[in-house]
Amino acid sequence: MLEGFLRMKVLPLFLAALLLVEGASMAYANAQEGEPSIDNVHFEVAGDIVRIYYDLNAPIDLVHAVRLALYRESDATFIYRPVNLTGDVGTIVFPGQKRRIIWEFTKEFPDGLSGPDYYFVVEAEGAQKESSDLWWWVGGGAAGVGAIIGLVVLLTPAGEEPPPPVNGFPQPPGRPE
Repeated sequence: MLEGFLRMKVLPLFLAALLLVEGASMAYANAQEGEPSIDNVHFEVAGDIVRIYYDLNAPIDLVHAVRLALYRESDATFIYRPVNLTGDVGTIVFPGQKRRIIWEFTKEFPDGLSGPDYYFVVEAEGAQKESSDLWWWVGGGAAGVGAIIGLVVLLTPAGEEPPPPVNGFPQPPGRPE
């Protein structure tokens, strides 16, 4: 009886510790996130491609999703999201100076674009920890598995044997005739 009482005292302490660790990991992740800023956006046209340059300012250990949009000063309703992009664009872009996006615009506009009043807006969002969050997931998963095993051990009545292990798989059903 004393053993069961001690087990029931340990379980709430273990669960409280698990919640504290998870809360600390979430607070740490939130403290590491920073709002990215985009500076020095400029572009150059060379033949059938446009090179867009920018600086992505954010903590170095975070990755960002970067998107590109084309606007026109003389037409406030004109917003175009280029598709044929390569370079520092997409869901995994690290911060740094002189990032470059290459757009093959003639694949989307075979006749080109008329007028000189186009400009690009580079957007970054969704700062995420690069790979160190993996250890928090592994630790949280191990703690969860430990909690389940602990519950099974605590809830198993004393003196009761677990069922014997299964020594094999049953035979498959016969083939249809």
